[in-house]
Amino acid sequence: MSQWTKLEESLPRVVRRHSDEGKGVVEYVPPPWADFDTNEVLDKNAECYSLEIISHGTLLENVKLFDKPYYVLGSLDDCQLVYKNPLVSRRHLVFQLNRHGGLMLFDLKSTHGTTVNHMQIKPETYYLLRAGDQVRVGKRGSTSRTYIVCGPEHVLSQEETEELPKRKKVAKDSTKEDERIIMEAVKKATAADYYDTSLGFDEYDSYFDSGEKTDDKGAKRKQKTHTSTSLKVDLNRLYQEEVEALNRWYAVLASAIDADIISSSQKMSKTDKQLKNIQLKGFNEDKLKLQNQLDNIRSEIERHKRLLRLTRS
Repeated sequence: MSQWTKLEESLPRVVRRHSDEGKGVVEYVPPPWADFDTNEVLDKNAECYSLEIISHGTLLENVKLFDKPYYVLGSLDDCQLVYKNPLVSRRHLVFQLNRHGGLMLFDLKSTHGTTVNHMQIKPETYYLLRAGDQVRVGKRGSTSRTYIVCGPEHVLSQEETEELPKRKKVAKDSTKEDERIIMEAVKKATAADYYDTSLGFDEYDSYFDSGEKTDDKGAKRKQKTHTSTSLKVDLNRLYQEEVEALNRWYAVLASAIDADIISSSQKMSKTDKQLKNIQLKGFNEDKLKLQNQLDNIRSEIERHKRLLRLTRS
């Protein structure tokens, strides 16, 4: 097993205390699977992702996302994507490439949140992006910039590919309406109006049971005739399953850290120690189960990639 495939017991978002500033500073620490040399891992011949930065209906810049595995957007000058705006946190969000060449979004528990296609996303959770997606800081109308994802259209279904030009046009046209909303919202808004990151999202409650159906699915796959299109569709599904498993792991890990399950403590009563051992056993069982699921998903991804290469030869 490669080192990067192992589940680590640390979260991507950390808060470091700096004595000179007197308060915590959010930093993004990419997990092993997300920290790699793009020149060694990614296909040099593949079309890379980029971001069209639109403001007031005008294209400000097109940023290619290839030479680094991740790009932090924030108001600090050391961010890869700097956006000076009162509603932008110092380190607000991350555009993260994965080892398959896909693009993901990760909100660093920012004050005003992040939206994708005008839907607010859950912080500290990875989301797969696709060509045509619109990423914005805060709610619609709170900031003027739109980050439109551009990338390889082969990752989309046929219906989505046909819809892509329309989606990009709608994204650019919507900025004019957003400007009007901005002017009205800024006059009325308070901090409480903007802060809304505790939304209801699925926590993949049934995800732990998904591995039990592997044998039945595997039997069906043997009878399936693969085509280039079907393999790409299957790969997209597997990529999503991988992200969901990773998110599930970080949710389990965050809960364990909050409950002080995985930290070592010398001063504990006998009862507390027994309780902690029970909790730690459950945590390790969950970790092992998720590790096995991730290994199976990644194995299937590699198998589908090999089959896809055969269809091209």
